[in-house]
Amino acid sequence: MACASAEGVTKPNVLVMKGAPTDNNATLFAQGYLGVLTPLFSSGKYVNVGEPAGTWDPPTAESEFQQAFTAHKNINSVVTPNDENAAPIITYLQREGIKAKTFPVTGQDATLVGLQNILSGYQCGTVYKPIYIEAQAAVALAMFLRAGKTPPSTLVNNTTTDSQEHVSVPSVLGTPEWVTTANMNSTVIADNFVPAQQLCVGQYAADCKAAGISV
Repeated sequence: MACASAEGVTKPNVLVMKGAPTDNNATLFAQGYLGVLTPLFSSGKYVNVGEPAGTWDPPTAESEFQQAFTAHKNINSVVTPNDENAAPIITYLQREGIKAKTFPVTGQDATLVGLQNILSGYQCGTVYKPIYIEAQAAVALAMFLRAGKTPPSTLVNNTTTDSQEHVSVPSVLGTPEWVTTANMNSTVIADNFVPAQQLCVGQYAADCKAAGISV
């Protein structure tokens, strides 16, 4: 919602893309963002233009997008499951003459290419899941299990559904960060997840300076 508002898209016609349907993570990610989008589609505020089969392969994602965009020229925003799938779609949009900050594109994983696309205005944000927090949770969980103890509810704080086995799995769920130019410096850069020296090169140096990122 923030993406569409920030980029002045008053009537989002959204292509909802997903990761590979064989990957339970992709299913869970899609459930998450569709949980937000479905009420907007139902109300008519947003339009769901389509939901391709899904893939983690960037060239295939680009092909899925091109086919949908060719068939439905009203598409003016796209949900992509990760930065790597978003990157070739953004390149395609640039070839089509789409300007920065006019066509919301989402992402995930806070990769170098995703962050650079955010800096240039072609990706509105990316989901960042701090690895060190995930590692701490995994170590704590392993210690309880190794000791034959039941992990506390403060650690195992929720459940997720395995889409293949259709069973509920006790889970450790953290809170991801939505990274934009406004908080990039205080999140992925501060954590050294992506070093500023790698991010702020060439054409992105001025964008980094504008976002308050120093090398």
